[in-house]
Amino acid sequence: MAGNTLTDAAAAVASGSARGPVVPEPHTSPAGRTAFAGVALLTLAAPFELTEPLLRLPRQSVSSLEMALLLAFAGWGAALVFSGFVAEWRTPLTPPWIALLLAMLVASAASPVSRVNALHMTGRLGAAFGVYLLTLNGVSTRARLRTMLALALAVGVVVSGLMILEYIGVRPVLAWLRLFRRDVATVGAQIRAGGPLQYPTIASMYLEVVFALGLGVLLGELDRSPRPEVRTEKPEGTTPFKTASKASPARTCFISSERGFRRCAGVAAVFVALVVIGEAITLTFTRAGLVTMALSLALVGAIRRTRRGTESGGALIACLALVIAALFLVSRSPRSMWLRFTSEGQESWYRAKVGAPPDLDLPTGRTTAVPVKVTNTGRLLWDSRADPPVLLSYHWLPAEGDHFVSFEGVRTPFASPVAPDTTVSMRAVVGAPLRPGRYRLEWDIVQEGRLWFSTEPGAIRSISRATVTANAPWSGVEPAIIPPPHPTVRPGRFVLWRAAGRMIAAHPLLGVGPDNFRLSYGAYAGLATADPRTHSNNMYLEVLAGGGLLAGAAFVWLLWRAAGSFAAVMRLAPDAAGGAALGLGAAGLAIGLHAAVDSFLSFAPTYVLFSLTLGCASACVRDAEARPDANRV
Repeated sequence: MAGNTLTDAAAAVASGSARGPVVPEPHTSPAGRTAFAGVALLTLAAPFELTEPLLRLPRQSVSSLEMALLLAFAGWGAALVFSGFVAEWRTPLTPPWIALLLAMLVASAASPVSRVNALHMTGRLGAAFGVYLLTLNGVSTRARLRTMLALALAVGVVVSGLMILEYIGVRPVLAWLRLFRRDVATVGAQIRAGGPLQYPTIASMYLEVVFALGLGVLLGELDRSPRPEVRTEKPEGTTPFKTASKASPARTCFISSERGFRRCAGVAAVFVALVVIGEAITLTFTRAGLVTMALSLALVGAIRRTRRGTESGGALIACLALVIAALFLVSRSPRSMWLRFTSEGQESWYRAKVGAPPDLDLPTGRTTAVPVKVTNTGRLLWDSRADPPVLLSYHWLPAEGDHFVSFEGVRTPFASPVAPDTTVSMRAVVGAPLRPGRYRLEWDIVQEGRLWFSTEPGAIRSISRATVTANAPWSGVEPAIIPPPHPTVRPGRFVLWRAAGRMIAAHPLLGVGPDNFRLSYGAYAGLATADPRTHSNNMYLEVLAGGGLLAGAAFVWLLWRAAGSFAAVMRLAPDAAGGAALGLGAAGLAIGLHAAVDSFLSFAPTYVLFSLTLGCASACVRDAEARPDANRV
């Protein structure tokens, strides 16, 4: 009896045929309440994963988010055992998800690169499936769905606020964010805000989904009726029904005014929250973030107008888009974002040509003004008064060899900002080495505290020969030998995609193992060095390269079923949940689009939100099909 579904029990009660003890419904059972508590915990914890693990084991460490997952699963499992309730797990998405896990497990066992890393990734996919089931069982009423979406929106506002404060440069916030991420990302002269998430791109992926869900919350608040209160009556032996309360005209007017005020306040609060989140997405300088946010607004606005005409809230959605666009345009973001859209990477941004005398005679230990002509052949404006400043400098090398005698040269500011394709004549201040001899002087441009132009891919070296003569007998120690800095290796997205294609061709059936692309792409891309933190920048290629065609087929099956769920939730959900349904559909669109240029499954915060979204969509479809007129999702 404990395994009966909610629909079976409800049908029995409605027909009057039920006898004996009443089977608890999922939303009233301890297991259902515990599952929803786990969903709330993961919603709160997802974007706040600490860099340092909470628990260190001999061969494994447990992060703060992984600990939250363990607590949620353990609590739900214990509630299932003690209540005797059977969890709901049979959904259209269950077979393909299990098939994907099995395929990834086989690919991990056969991995030619790193079985341990591959198994760890398979474990994360298993955890994602667990979050999906937890959400499916926990989000079982409309009230819980609204609570979950509102909680996700509130957490998104907190994350966005931290990102805005980070972009402004509030020092206490910057210090606190080091608990969650070690480095500050930049694009050009701009900081790419990431808040508590590890990378700005992860922050953008996370907030794009939250923004879409927030659109559902906005429409839900807009649909709240200011009608007078209703009274629920339940005659014995019948199902509940609602009748209008018999209030006086004055009381009816007062209640309507009060509810109307609450409705307006709710709409305004959610509107402001979405503006904050939209602004934070722009501060990540992620191209896909702007595209998916715009398409989410367009999708929701178009569907609402088609279904409800001019009273759909389309004007409110258009106003939201205009406010976000206006804030973006009046900020410093447009130029850097335009560069992001018109170039694959930053390689063409940091370019310079220095015309200097080929031979120099300098006295030891003295500074000399050397006439030079500097051309900005890149795409960024050089401003020595900006933060950070762009300055002319140099490095000292011996007459032979690639090591440096002195890397940090004297800085010379530009008298005025230097625009791209502009040449300026100036006198560079050069400090000669203390030891006489023959040297080479390599000219360079520095963006202070960020990078040297010479370390960027494609940099052209400008070198002068220098003879340093002693103006006094030299009696010092030998200068330290400084190795050359590691050049920046920043493979473009197309380079990574081609590497993934070669990897799939070399290991077509089982791939190189889940999450092993980042450990082996260098050989397939022809790179001497490769950053092991770099993924394929495409969730679909990531699965194919890691799990081969076997896992790829299962993943396509899962995506097909997921797309069907998102389409069905917008078609089948009752009007009372229509706003939430549109938000879930827009979230599915955001995930599907951004997955073409990044991987949601590679990072814990995004795979948790991915699974929460799928679980809510499946819950909506299940209950809209079963009981569209009941107080269910």
